[in-house]
Amino acid sequence: MKLNFLFVGKTSEKYIEEGNRVYLKRLNHYLPSDITVVPAAGVTGSREVFIKKESAVILKKITERDFVVLLDEKGKEFSSMQLSSFMNKAMVNGTSRIVFMVGGAFGVSEEVAKRANLVLSFSKFTMTHQMIRIFLLEQVYRAMTIIRNESYHHA
Repeated sequence: MKLNFLFVGKTSEKYIEEGNRVYLKRLNHYLPSDITVVPAAGVTGSREVFIKKESAVILKKITERDFVVLLDEKGKEFSSMQLSSFMNKAMVNGTSRIVFMVGGAFGVSEEVAKRANLVLSFSKFTMTHQMIRIFLLEQVYRAMTIIRNESYHHA
């Protein structure tokens, strides 16, 4: 199984980028993992225009066979153990690629949301679309250590 993290817009803070690199490297110890960055729509136009432009590019980056997990504040909340169970089932069931998707500052289109196989929320807190990246990478890494029964996670 492969993992792809699909993010909209460049990471503007060096500490977030460094954290992303650290956890991506750790994840690659378990599964081939990469990050795809879709350009943000720009600085002019309405919220709807941004969402439409970004979503069109997002849809080109995923295939019919991908299992798509969208992060959205309206999604289902998982514990770390539940995420590890989900990941383990995906591996056992022969899922070839999971795409974890984080939209831009204004979210994603209805079309992208409908394409998602699973919609997850990290918290009822509002987080920036950049900060959530490092949290997501860390939690997926944590899930892999739980699956392998390693000592990283302290339940």
